[in-house]
Amino acid sequence: MDTEFTYSELHRDQYYGAGLTVLRGVIPPSLLTDLRREAEKARELARNLQGPQTQRLQPVYKYAELNHQPFHDFHALPGMRAAVANILGPEHASSQIMGILFEPQNRAWCTAWHRDWGYNVPGMDVPAFFRAIRDRRLFNQLNGALYDDHCLWVVPGSHSRGDLPDETAHFPCIPPPGPALTDAATPEECERRCLDYTRAMPGALPVPLFAGDVAFYRACGWHLGNYVTYTRRATLHDGYYCPEDLRWQEAVKNKTVGEAF
Repeated sequence: MDTEFTYSELHRDQYYGAGLTVLRGVIPPSLLTDLRREAEKARELARNLQGPQTQRLQPVYKYAELNHQPFHDFHALPGMRAAVANILGPEHASSQIMGILFEPQNRAWCTAWHRDWGYNVPGMDVPAFFRAIRDRRLFNQLNGALYDDHCLWVVPGSHSRGDLPDETAHFPCIPPPGPALTDAATPEECERRCLDYTRAMPGALPVPLFAGDVAFYRACGWHLGNYVTYTRRATLHDGYYCPEDLRWQEAVKNKTVGEAF
């Protein structure tokens, strides 16, 4: 029989303080079986469509080749519902753009350090973005590990503040460029360059997840994904949005963030 995850107020305290909490073992083994089956199909589909280095298929609901029910079952888990209701609030709903994140096939790769909905939006009104992150209802997302996963790195506490001087000194451009990866680099050189780049962010910490764990984190804080080829990865990636999130997204689309926020 599957062991049931139990939500506690510690999860909320961690989330509010660090911008991150991990729900250990919230995905039961029976659902892991179903999700892994769909993830294997999704990996093959993603690589056929986008090439061997692709790191995601999103949204999963777009693809009739996949059975969507296990993804709905994930959001319906009692532990997930308890965490969302108590940490975020009952007005939050899953985004309907769930993706699955995969390892690259040919060589290591990592994203640039970024703050979602801010530094990755061209022409963003940065002061308005930093006003918006004070609202804890906004910019909430998750990574749900179907296999052990050590790819996510975050800077705890950066979800509710501006950039610190040492962060700006290391990464003066907004958004920061990613690591220097060239076709001439060996796989091992690519791997080391990605890791060196990842570690260069002051205060950065990895978020190790075991199969069945879910990391809730505020995407407006500094974070990145660092990926190697030899570690199998299939990690659910989604967000929980409230009406204010949707208002922000509409303002970004219409380039009216400074007026609306």
